[in-house]
Amino acid sequence: MKQSVHPKLLLTATLLLALVAYAVGVFGLSERQHLLTRGVQTDGVVVGVDVGVKGIKSVEARFTTLDDQVIVGRDVHKTQWFSANEIGDRVTLHYDPREPEKILIHRGFWMWSNPLFMLAGGAFLCGLGVFIYKHSTAGQFSS
Repeated sequence: MKQSVHPKLLLTATLLLALVAYAVGVFGLSERQHLLTRGVQTDGVVVGVDVGVKGIKSVEARFTTLDDQVIVGRDVHKTQWFSANEIGDRVTLHYDPREPEKILIHRGFWMWSNPLFMLAGGAFLCGLGVFIYKHSTAGQFSS
């Protein structure tokens, strides 16, 4: 006897994964947007590049706040898609005065790439789930 996954269960699982992808993408976009709109722009110097699990890079930069505190902050954008900055590079960044350790280093399109890929992945999973559900139930409702 052939056992298969129930179409509604498959659709639910796919939509749940899509929801998680959307949530991660929206959180990433809102964090970046917050730093760009409410943060303070300044210049800094890269003082560290950490390579973590699966080659994901995280950059630390030293900068001076408006109240003359020297801070080493970590970029909220972690990536494996391109070469991270090198130690000693001068960078433009935004920081939140309430949490100056969180920074966003300017990288053009690439600072938006991870959240956008998560949102696109969520949309793809939604479409895939609906497609699979429709095709697996197509013969059940016709007489």
